[in-house]
This record gives sequence, C-alpha cells and structure tokens, in this order.
Amino acid sequence: MRSRFCWREFFNRLMEVLARMDRKLNRIEKILKKLTVDIEEEARSIIKYRLREMGIDVDIDVLKLPDFELNIYGVSDNICVVGEASLRAGVSIIDELKRKLNTLKTKYPSYLREKIILVLYVTLPLPELVERAKREHIWLLKATKEYVKPKYQTSLF
Repeated sequence: MRSRFCWREFFNRLMEVLARMDRKLNRIEKILKKLTVDIEEEARSIIKYRLREMGIDVDIDVLKLPDFELNIYGVSDNICVVGEASLRAGVSIIDELKRKLNTLKTKYPSYLREKIILVLYVTLPLPELVERAKREHIWLLKATKEYVKPKYQTSLF
C-alpha cells in the first residue's frame, strides 16, 4: 500500500532536482551569451584593425534595425562594411548575410555606400563555408587567419 507521504516526498525531491537543473541552465545560458558577446567584440576589433592595415579607417559597431541586427557594421566615405560574427558556421550564414544586405538595399539604402565589403568573422568555419565565401568574394577571417581576402562589391542601387 502506498502512502500519500511517499508521493509527496517524491514530488518534493523531483521539484528540488528541477530547481537545480533550472539554476544550471541559467548559468549555461549566461555563459553562452557572454561567449557570443565576446566573439562579436573580438570580431569588431580585429576587423577594424585589419581594415586600418589596408588604409581604411572605419569604426565597426552593431547596427540594430527593426527588421534585423548586424553585429558587424561600419561606414567610411564611400565604403560600407557589412558582416556577421559566429563561433562556428556553415554556408547558411552567407544566406543570412545576403538576406540582411538585400533588406538594407531595399528598406534602408542610406546605410550603404558605393563600395560594400561583406565580411564573416568565424572562429571555426566549415570547409563548405570557406569554398562558398571564396566563390562569392566574401571576406572570411578569424583572429589568427584570413581564409578569404576582402574585396569590394558594388552596392547595385
């Protein structure tokens, strides 16, 4: 025969386990959020430095618009830098970047300039990403390596 006390004790222990799991998940979520912010900050810093080495002085920051957010964006004279940063990425990041660029072209053309540098900062790019970035002339790099050299693209207004 089962007593009510036994079920209540079981339920209470289960609730304690769930509470511990919730605390752990919250800590993991905070760590992931910090890693994402860190990689984006690193990307902006490295890209700005590399551009300066090429004679292009531009501040790189986040661009937040109602439709989307670019974590790499900057303008200087007739040059615009548009990009994304990620710890690990496959070819879908290129599609996402192009979608955002098209939205800029159609809805927010004032944010673009005559020459556009598309850039992806990826700590661990998958081989397919490297190949497609080469084909599409998208600057692909991480802190210690440049997979694809930067190239201007015309804004096609």
